[in-house]
Amino acid sequence: MKLKNKRWMLPILFILICIELNSCQQVVSIDLNKADPHIVIEGIISDQPGPYTVKISKTGNYFEPSLYFPPVTDAQIVLTDDTGQRDTLKESDQGTYLSSTLRGISGRTYSMTVVAQGKTYGASSFMPAKVVIDSVYAVKRTGFNSESGYDIYVMFKDPPEPGNYYRLNAKSSTLIPADSIDGRRYRLYTDKYTNGNEMTERIRAGGQVQIGDTITLDLLSIDKAAYDYFSTLRDILSSDRSPTSLSPANPNTNLSNGSLGYFAAFAMDTKKIVIK
Repeated sequence: MKLKNKRWMLPILFILICIELNSCQQVVSIDLNKADPHIVIEGIISDQPGPYTVKISKTGNYFEPSLYFPPVTDAQIVLTDDTGQRDTLKESDQGTYLSSTLRGISGRTYSMTVVAQGKTYGASSFMPAKVVIDSVYAVKRTGFNSESGYDIYVMFKDPPEPGNYYRLNAKSSTLIPADSIDGRRYRLYTDKYTNGNEMTERIRAGGQVQIGDTITLDLLSIDKAAYDYFSTLRDILSSDRSPTSLSPANPNTNLSNGSLGYFAAFAMDTKKIVIK
């Protein structure tokens, strides 16, 4: 395998352990010749009730690949916001840290400081206002091979202010794992060309959902840093890995000091529909 293809695979190994989301952004490029493990930080704050989670692990030696990513223990993590809230996280399990007092509120900027294995990492993220889902409905359709299936439609109104970014998650009660009912894990939207418009998004669920299934739709209002992270991640996953590919080597990150991963604050609205 050529090194350029090895370089592309590192983010894929990282994705296998991701569970799910402004200031300065950067593209972290990993020199695989050194084969040094790198810190991976996943921090999330939402407008839903806490606790909020930060997970820290390390990529393994690339030349001794494994799906096991060792957790980073005994880290010091502090979450703050621009109003003075401060929360020191506690380790609940190896590599998993939980908040206790912080509350996620739209319109605030949240910062995360991580001290792990002698290095300090930081990031910040702005939590946008929540955009609600106006309606969700399903339409039965028949494909070319006469197999029936469903399209799920989600409608929401983009605010009049420009610069809004979204991630839409669609899950079924009967799919294990319940990542996405149509295989699109990173369903992202921006109002660059649709500012202030009513937006209707179709999810081609096909035969993946059946009568009686409960479909859960989560609309996440995210900031640009989170959008860029997931957008570049999606590009990497869909790249053909050719030498002329325009995909970056690794996803954009808002984390400092060479860490992989992301820190994201988002507001979320959820709607459910039962297929009848």
